[in-house]
This record gives sequence, structure tokens and C-alpha cells, in this order.
Amino acid sequence: MQIEWRIAPRNEWRADALVFFVFEKSNEYLPGLRGFLEDVGKWLAVSAALPDFQGKPSEVAVVYAPACDAGVQRVILAGLGPAEKFEIEKLKNAAAFALRKCRDMGINKPGIPVSALEGFPCESSSCTIESLLREGLTGAMAGLHRFNAMKTKNSDVPQSTESILLVCDAEPGPVLRETAALAQAEVAGIVLARDLTISPANRVTPGFIAETASEIAAKYGFQIEIIDLDSARSMGMGVFDAVAKGSSEPAFVIVLDHAPPGTENDPPIVFIGKGITFDTGGISLKPRDKLEEMKQDMAGAASVLGAFEAIGRTGLVRRVAGILPCTENMPGGRAYKPGDVFRSYSGQTVEIISTDAEGRLVLCDALAYAADRFKPALMVDIATLTGASIIALGRDVAAVLGNCEGLVRSIQQIGASIGERFWPLPLWDSYFEALKSDVADMKNVGDRSAGAIIGAMFLKQFVPKEIPWAHLDIAGAAWTDKDTGFSPKGATGFGVRTLFEIARRWTGKD
Repeated sequence: MQIEWRIAPRNEWRADALVFFVFEKSNEYLPGLRGFLEDVGKWLAVSAALPDFQGKPSEVAVVYAPACDAGVQRVILAGLGPAEKFEIEKLKNAAAFALRKCRDMGINKPGIPVSALEGFPCESSSCTIESLLREGLTGAMAGLHRFNAMKTKNSDVPQSTESILLVCDAEPGPVLRETAALAQAEVAGIVLARDLTISPANRVTPGFIAETASEIAAKYGFQIEIIDLDSARSMGMGVFDAVAKGSSEPAFVIVLDHAPPGTENDPPIVFIGKGITFDTGGISLKPRDKLEEMKQDMAGAASVLGAFEAIGRTGLVRRVAGILPCTENMPGGRAYKPGDVFRSYSGQTVEIISTDAEGRLVLCDALAYAADRFKPALMVDIATLTGASIIALGRDVAAVLGNCEGLVRSIQQIGASIGERFWPLPLWDSYFEALKSDVADMKNVGDRSAGAIIGAMFLKQFVPKEIPWAHLDIAGAAWTDKDTGFSPKGATGFGVRTLFEIARRWTGKD
């Protein structure tokens, strides 16, 4: 979707529809709407439709101008809920519902006045005009996302909105223009991650992810290396090989490297994304209920690719690498078994207790390889790792754990600033007791207690102590069974924005 700027005095504004935001049962409208009502929108000020609008969350109303020659033919009112409970997430969802209404009505170029984002009742740094514009645009554009690639009967589906007009009565300046471009880049990454995650596993195979990564690399000039299974095995990735060999689908470890001129020798930030394109549980077979949703077990890899899409679009001047270990986890004659022992890339041996704890196995070899090859300034892995994180935190919050408390806090703050919530869990050394093995250096699971923590504790064994590292368990947040506005039902693209912001904002001082 395109963003167009329209700069003109308010009495010369022209739009098929303008979007304004309204708080629930408020005695006073926001400054942007108030100014419109006092000027060219006097017709709206006397309309009974305005006081009838309640301003509840997700509520949208369309009010038509009485004269056919009016410059603004419609006003879309979007509800924010009570002003005293406002948080920026509600603006994002309100913008999404408003733009969907425009799409349903066939309005190709709805407008959002920049003044409509002024005067919001919060004092935090997240309520600057720049951040409100960014969140409003992100919600508006991402909320329009639909995955139709596999459908052949789309005749009744409304065509998507072509552009969003940002309407101003004065030159917005470079910062606001950059903010709009930033939102556009983020949404491109979110949509890519959602499309990959929601696609069926017979389409998004490890090879498909490798092709997608190659296209992104070619488009933005990233270096890319695609390591096949034979090469991974010869390099010592014995645990990745153990998971992959049960499938007839070729497996790959994909390595992306964004090194702009002058940064080639910098220690990079490295993102590692779990890429299990379908998870049957292997020999430790999963139950049949909702087994079709196990196509989403590569959401971590999708989020890394989405972040690289945003990085490429913005031309971030910082070295960032990505590693995507991608395979299916299948039962079969060559599949690994509970009780087997394998040697990892780090040289440590792992006893397999459950083949349904495969994500940590492919990640551990990727983490050790990343540390060895890149000597990173920071490593962050992201994965739909454990159902235990859903039990602990629900589906709207992801777990964050790491070897540095300052880094964990920083990621939590970064996520909160863009509407991706993380909650820290402890990673004390005593948790390793659950992973002690009689026949190997460690087991891949413990008992059922502290499952999300134990998964992260396993990964910690493969990270050198001197490298700052964080683990993001997005098992709940990667998928939604309800329409939130910003995220339609299905894949959410959660993690793309957090990874992108880490790449932009991490200083190395945490």
C-alpha cells in the first residue's frame, strides 16, 4: 500500500473520506476533529450522527456530507474507548477498523489528517505525534492484511485500499515523512511474516523459505548462504541433522548478512529464527486436535525474514545477520527416537527424551554456529518454542529470557513501545538440574514443570557467556484466533517490529 501526502489549507482539503478518532462518552473532541468541525466540517457539527456515535472500541461510523460538491464527502469516525484507559494499542486497532470500513465501501484513497493525531491524553514518550502517526499507520495498513494466495473464488471480496492520504495544512517536515516511511517498511515485514506463517506447509517448505530469503537478499543486497543438510552434517550440526533426517523434504540452514559499507568488520547483531515448517512431534507424536496449526511452527524464522524486509527497505546502516534453521519434524524409518544421543555443533552431547522438543535442537546448533562464525555483539533467538509459555502468559504476551538482565529489560521496553508485550522469566542456574542426563551432557527436556524456562535454559548452554543473548518465546503471540483489528484472525507477525527496533536502537550498553 502506498502513502501519499496532501498538503493544502483546510478549506481546500479534498478526500472521498477522512478518518477522525473519538473517545467514548467524551465531552470534548480531539483538537483535529474540533478544528474540522469549526471550519469546513460545520455540516458534521450539526449532524445528529455525531452525538449518536459512542466512541466504543472497534466502533466505526460513516457520516455523509449533505452537498455533493463538498470537498470531504464522508467522515469516518473510529472509536477509541474511554480516554482514561487510552493506550497506543487502541489507536492502532481503531485505525485498522476504520480502514477496513473504507475498503468494504470501495474507498480507494481514504485520508487521515495528521491533526487528527494531536492532543491524545497521555504524557509518555510513546505519545509524540511521530509515534502516534507511526502506530496509526501501522494499524491501518496491517489491519487490511488478507491471505488470499490459495483462494480461487475471490469475486465477492472487496478490493484492497490503494493508498492512504496523509492530509496536512502545512509542510510536515522530514521527521514525519520518515516516520510514515518507517511504518510502511514495518508493515511490509509484518505482512511477509504473516503470509509465510499462515501458508500451508506443503507450500512453505524449508526450500520455499530459502527461496524467499534469496529474493530478499537479491532485492536489498544482503549476502546469503544456504547450507544444505549434507553440508550442515559435515560441519558438525549433529542435532539439527537428527531432527531433519526424519523428513523427505530437504532441510536448510539459511544465513543472511546485512553489512553496509563500513560495517563489514563490525560484530553483528544476530537474529536466529526457529524454522520448523511442520511439526508432527516426530516419534513423540502430537495429538490430532489442531494439528493443522503446526504449520505455524516456523513463525520465528518468518519474523526474522520480516525484520530483514524492514531493514532492507529502510537501509539501516548497521551490520545485522540472520540464521534460519529450517526443517520439518516428521516420524519415519530414519527419524530420531527418544533415548538417542547426538553430538551438537558445540561438541556437547544431547540425550533425546522427547522428539516433540525439536525447536531447541535446531536452535542450539544455530546459536553455537552463530557464535563461532560471527562473534556477535548480540544474539537474539525467536521461536514458537513451548506450550508452557502460553500456560504461563496467555496468547497476548511473549516470554523473554536471557543471560543479561539489562538486555531483557531493554527488550521488554522496546516491545512495549510498539505494542509487542514481553514478560521476563528467570533463568537461574538451578534450573539446569532438570536437564541433567545419565548418558549425555544434557537432556533436551525435563519434567512438565517450568517448561518455558527449561527450554531457554537448554539454549543457554550453547551461548558463550561473553555474548549478550536473549530468547523470545512467541508460542502464544504468533497466532490469534480472534480478530484484534491490527491483526486479523491467523498469523500475527509478532516479533518483526521488536527485532527491527532492536536492530535500530540497541546500543550495547545493556
